[in-house]
Amino acid sequence: MEPVKGGTLAKVPADAESLLKEAAPDMSVASWAIRFAASHDNVMLVLSGMSDMEQLRDNLSYMENFKPFTEAEFTVVQKAAEIINRSVTIPCTGCSYCTNNCPVNIAIPKYFSLYNADMQELETKAWTAQTMLYGHFAEQFGKASACVGCGQCEKMCPQHLPVRKWLKQVAERFEGSFLR
Repeated sequence: MEPVKGGTLAKVPADAESLLKEAAPDMSVASWAIRFAASHDNVMLVLSGMSDMEQLRDNLSYMENFKPFTEAEFTVVQKAAEIINRSVTIPCTGCSYCTNNCPVNIAIPKYFSLYNADMQELETKAWTAQTMLYGHFAEQFGKASACVGCGQCEKMCPQHLPVRKWLKQVAERFEGSFLR
């Protein structure tokens, strides 16, 4: 389940996309993720969420006459994964399952997305748009520091993320003295 990680693997860093396109110019970025999952022994079914007819057609184009990965393709995907992993601090897909039972209404996926984007900013920048957006979200939702540690979010997370640990990092990053 989730071969494209909630769409995250359809929009990868430019370096990773270039690597995949160089290896197979006619294949979509998402196709690599789905074919990777389907290429493993004993995988009989790959479920992929689709948002529109174009995505459905894309999936059908390479799954109708499925060809498992070659060793060379596994190598390309490994290199792409290394690039992707270097660019993402918190591997949250934004599914929002974690927010359903949050007793303090913390906008967990929004905060994780802002954190990931902010971590890619230059350290020398005095101000980032993510800091401003965090402030706006914190007016509508609970701040990251408001986490009561109940763990409901972690029970619901399909990525099995240590959500409470990451919320502490988000709070440290964004809750400077002007937000408190």
